Amino acid sequence: MKRLLGSLLILLIAAPAWPRVAVVFRLASPPLPVQAGQEFALCAANVGTTNAEIVLNFVSVRTGAIVVSKQVMLPPPSAVPIAMPDPCLNTTAEAILKAGAPASGGPALVVALMVIRHGVFHGAAAATASVQVTAAGANGERQMVASVPLHMATMINGRNTPIEIVR
Repeated sequence: MKRLLGSLLILLIAAPAWPRVAVVFRLASPPLPVQAGQEFALCAANVGTTNAEIVLNFVSVRTGAIVVSKQVMLPPPSAVPIAMPDPCLNTTAEAILKAGAPASGGPALVVALMVIRHGVFHGAAAATASVQVTAAGANGERQMVASVPLHMATMINGRNTPIEIVR
């Protein structure tokens, strides 16, 4: 019995590190056209009962470059945090064009992406997000051009549970 346990212990120590399995939900916007002078704000809200570990990204569609990224831990609505983290990620059309100028010369496109991560044995997190696009109006004030909700963008298994191997 001691030999068996010793052998198993050696195998566990010598085995390569097992990848950590994490449940990952992705919400994404459709590709959004980028025009000079526009500003983009991706804002998330935790609508679940536990903390939500969220990563917000703006990604250039043409090049795949991450324009800007932010990681934030949002408390559930029922919590009263000492300091509420800023749930928004902001960028400009100029930053998007600088980070991922299309090689084809076509119009620049950007996708807003929100990733919600948690471990397998962690309570389910629920969050939502949307992108607001603004441009300077005739009087110089920012005016809303579009408000686009993000939608589920994760491959799922047969049980309708998004699962991803994280290394």
